[in-house]
Order: sequence, then C-alpha cells, then structure tokens
Amino acid sequence: MMQNPGGEGAREGLFAALKNTLATLLTIGKTRAELLVTELEEEKYRLISLWAKAIGAAFLLAVGMILGVFCLALAFWEQRVILFGLFASLFIGGGLILVFALKRQAAQPSKLFRASLAELESDMAQLRRRPGSAE
Repeated sequence: MMQNPGGEGAREGLFAALKNTLATLLTIGKTRAELLVTELEEEKYRLISLWAKAIGAAFLLAVGMILGVFCLALAFWEQRVILFGLFASLFIGGGLILVFALKRQAAQPSKLFRASLAELESDMAQLRRRPGSAE
C-alpha cells in the first residue's frame, strides 16, 4: 500500500523532528546551566580571596601600629627600640602589600557569566546562519 503524503508517516517524522529539537534544546539548556554554576563557584572563590586579603591587611596594619606605638614608648630603652621598630615596619609593610594586592584584584573586572554569554552568543549566531537546519 502507498502512504499518503499527509498520513501517519509524515506525522511520525514531524513528531520525531520535534522530539529531536526538544532534546537538543534541553541539552543546550543543561550545558548552559552547568556553565553558569561553574562561573558562580569561580566568583565565590574570587570574593573569598578578596575578603581574606582585606582581613589580613587589616590585621597586619593593626599589629604594626601597635608595635609602632610600643616603639615610641620604648624609645629611650637601649636596643629594644630597634627590634620593635623593625617588627612594626615588617607588619606595616606586609599590610601595605596586601592592600595593594587587594586594590589590584578588586580593580580587575569580574568574569562572572562571560563564558555563558559567549556561548549564548555563539548559539544565536549559529541559529541565524542556519535557520532551517537542526544539528
């Protein structure tokens, strides 16, 4: 028997194509969601690093200032002043290094969602190039 062009065979082909298109869209969505989660985790680690540097800088600067005050208080003792002054300089220097590193890292733009947006742009460009074909 011959099948009519608009019969069951055409419907099965249409449903199979629709099913494949839906499966492709779901796979693309899953991939994009996984990429989004990865980018969120990277941003979380970046923020933790910024906070750790900020806390370290604050601590070292505070200890350096305290030691600086002790250095002034002990200015008239024998060689202890040099020792306290040296340690105060080390703590203040370490704190300043962390502050500059913190400023440099904070000034860098966040890379949050860049890969996801690039992939979405790539998907849109592919869809615009081949409007009739499904891969």
